[in-house]
Amino acid sequence: MFMGEGGPFLIGPQGERWDRAMLIRQKSRGAFLAFAVAEAYLAGIGHRTAALADSRLLPLVELPR
Repeated sequence: MFMGEGGPFLIGPQGERWDRAMLIRQKSRGAFLAFAVAEAYLAGIGHRTAALADSRLLPLVELPR
């Protein structure tokens, strides 16, 4: 179970409806940003982009339970 607080999108506009979401936990924003520029990740980005018609990226901070 996860409850988080979001802010502005890194990718995507405000105020829209989604039909699917994927949650990936990173240790920190810095860890995510390091992953996003890693050579191994970037090598396969063409497949990821081709598989999606559109995407959004919304950072969340986990709220205490």
